[in-house]
Order: sequence, then C-alpha cells, then structure tokens
Amino acid sequence: MDIVLAYNNFAESLVLPILPAELMIPINVRMNEEYELFSSANGVGKLNIAGNRDLKVATLTSFFPTKDYAFAKSKEKGWACVNKINKWANSKNPIRLIITADNIEMLNMACLVESFEYGVDRAGDIPYTLTLKEFVFLR
Repeated sequence: MDIVLAYNNFAESLVLPILPAELMIPINVRMNEEYELFSSANGVGKLNIAGNRDLKVATLTSFFPTKDYAFAKSKEKGWACVNKINKWANSKNPIRLIITADNIEMLNMACLVESFEYGVDRAGDIPYTLTLKEFVFLR
C-alpha cells in the first residue's frame, strides 16, 4: 500500500514514509435525519429521512522518521515532511490524498488539512496525526 499527498497538481508530493498501523478509508457518510413520530393509533415511532452525502474525513496517525529505516516507503526525513505539510496547510489550497494497494486506486480525494498535530518521541522520530477533510470544487 502507498499513501501519497500531492500539492498543486503534483508540483510537489509526499509519499508517507511509514504507513499508519490502521487505516479507515472514508466512503459513504450520509447526513440522514431522524424524526420521532407521535401517533395515537401506533404509539411512538421513528422516521429516518435519507440525506445528502457528507464530506469525507480521513485521519492518518503514524510517524515521520528522522533516521533511515529499511521498512520506510520513502527516504524523506521527518522535519522535511512536517514542513511540507505545514506549508501546504498554510497555503489554504487543497491537496490530494491518494491511497493505492496492488496498483488499485482505493481513494483519490481533494482535501484540506483540518488539523496536523506532531511531536518528538524518545527515538527522535516525529509521531503525528493528520486529519484531512474532503474539498469539493464548485462548478
């Protein structure tokens, strides 16, 4: 599996060097509405009304290495990754999240950075949580 973040139509990109331990791919989130009905004949019941699709949200939790690891997907160092994501987030322009496995594209989503938290662990690596929310281009 590969997870790629791309900025400005691939003018810049980042292959996440270490994959998250778990990855949930946002698919079909709905904004259904539930109403409680009151009827003297049938008592109380509920009605679920189908809503439009909500924006997808993806949360990635892993770490950026500050040294070489044989199992890393790319050789980009930790602080370079952090600086790249911060630069893209501050630009207020969408980035693209692309997830592939066995040459199959599982997700290709334009998104904005909702939050980006990171720190430093005892090994000197940079654990992070990156939350991305779908960006819809208006036509």
